[in-house]
Amino acid sequence: MARPLTVAGIFAHPDDETWSLAGSFALLVPKGVRGAVWTATRGQAGQIAEESGATRETLAEVREGEERAAMAVVGVERVFFGDLVDGEVEQADRDALAREIHGFLEREQPDVVVTMEPAGVTAHPDHMAVSAATQAAFGAYAAGPREREPRFYYWGAPVSDMTGWRTLGQASGFELPGADDPYGTKGTPDEQFTCTVDTSAVAEQAWRALCQHRTQAGDVWYRLLGHQENWRTVFSRSQYIRVHPAPRPGDPPETSLVEAFGNG
Repeated sequence: MARPLTVAGIFAHPDDETWSLAGSFALLVPKGVRGAVWTATRGQAGQIAEESGATRETLAEVREGEERAAMAVVGVERVFFGDLVDGEVEQADRDALAREIHGFLEREQPDVVVTMEPAGVTAHPDHMAVSAATQAAFGAYAAGPREREPRFYYWGAPVSDMTGWRTLGQASGFELPGADDPYGTKGTPDEQFTCTVDTSAVAEQAWRALCQHRTQAGDVWYRLLGHQENWRTVFSRSQYIRVHPAPRPGDPPETSLVEAFGNG
């Protein structure tokens, strides 16, 4: 019997996986696709919403639990963490980080690997370091003998979406970080995206997953999504850039991360 298709996400902080993959997981897991996530840190330097009950001393443990709860909402049980410190990933040994990610890939044997685009979506140094290390690890993983040729994607935010979300924020009374602000983003040019997944049917499920990250509830993005059900707009689709195998001229846009395998 062929092993089940597996989609793996590799990110820097708890909640990165939810923003990027919750909608896709919610669609794919009921179809028999297996999900797995590896996160480099436990978000020790992140925000702490008052109502979360976390303290700076307990934040790492609490955020690990939040990520596991978020992924449980979309049916993903295989959730793993590295031991890097939030805010210090850029200073970590890049080769060692790539080896750790490669070890995760060899254990989970994913058919699809997703990480953030090279600029880290918000230009966060941790995001960029994990993206670069994941690309290196995937190269080594893909070079080995595989039952199915693995595929590699970046997740990002299209320029048009960022423009729309900032307009939505202004209309809702929330000022989102500008493109030149710390951890702001200009977005990735729309034409680079090769895969657009319609997640409107599972938008509420993705939002419920994000709400498990209670320590982050004070973040302006969370507050915007919770206002007048703006989450319906933000979680209506997920977009990805296929890196491997490289798209060929004339390839039609994909509508699922596992479309090439005939499931999704």
